[in-house]
Amino acid sequence: MTDTLNIFTGSTGLNTEVDPVRLPFEPQSGVQDLAVAYNVDHDATGRISRRKGFSATTRTENAHSLWCDGGECLFASGTSLYVLNPDFTLTSVATITDGARLSYVQVHNKAFWANGIETGYVQDTVNNQWTGGTYYGPATTRQYSGPPVGNHLAFFGGSVFIIQGNTAWHSEPFSLNQFDLVRDYYQFQTSIRMFRPVSEGIYVGTERNTYFLLGSTPRDLRKIQKTDYPAIEWTDARIPLEIIASLQGMTQIGAIWTSTEGICVGLPDGQVLNLTRAKVSFPTALRGAGIVIDKRYVVTLEP
Repeated sequence: MTDTLNIFTGSTGLNTEVDPVRLPFEPQSGVQDLAVAYNVDHDATGRISRRKGFSATTRTENAHSLWCDGGECLFASGTSLYVLNPDFTLTSVATITDGARLSYVQVHNKAFWANGIETGYVQDTVNNQWTGGTYYGPATTRQYSGPPVGNHLAFFGGSVFIIQGNTAWHSEPFSLNQFDLVRDYYQFQTSIRMFRPVSEGIYVGTERNTYFLLGSTPRDLRKIQKTDYPAIEWTDARIPLEIIASLQGMTQIGAIWTSTEGICVGLPDGQVLNLTRAKVSFPTALRGAGIVIDKRYVVTLEP
């Protein structure tokens, strides 16, 4: 009578760094790395299952820049910025430049948007001009203006940040339409591709490196280089750290992004972990899209 031998019972994940014929295999457990994975889910226990796929909606437009953060859901199609209503009907709220990718940030009941050419904010399904406001306060020689043109937005320490090339401008704290363009900015050597706040600072990805701006207020941030490789633009997202197997027990919110060297997680204190560098090679890409959904980080890459 022969013993039953498990050929394959689970996986330790994808591994494209090792020749497939050299992948380690333990016959008794039946667990090994995968040389190829296509349309499968892999959970923390090593179980592999077929992905559920997707269902078509009633919206068939050529859409991009879909976003929602607890308020209204926005996306762009052609020369229009739309609110996507819960019943999948549309409300056109602004005329924008065709094809320009948008960044958004939700601040209370306002959804600020920018696409590198135009800016505005949507409130109660109505678009508003994002322009400079009247200064109220002690006498000052400082000069304030409305927001500069930029293509990435973030909110940290009571201020909105707007990214223009290699410069990150920030508004006056709790006065989101007043910018001192002479004093209130941070500058980097190359263009900024990612600007993702966490509780103790901001992760900044440029064309060459990744940095952490450590501090609690917009005017008091200290720049620290974290990696010598860049983030891929638009792949960053917020992530509950407890859903990452190696970080179970941590209840904070961190940052996650795809870099040229693998998928990275940024902890609230500025520590960066590269989760895949040792096992997975990534194709060359300049930009992509990232989202955390159903406790998974999903990313697509565009050459």
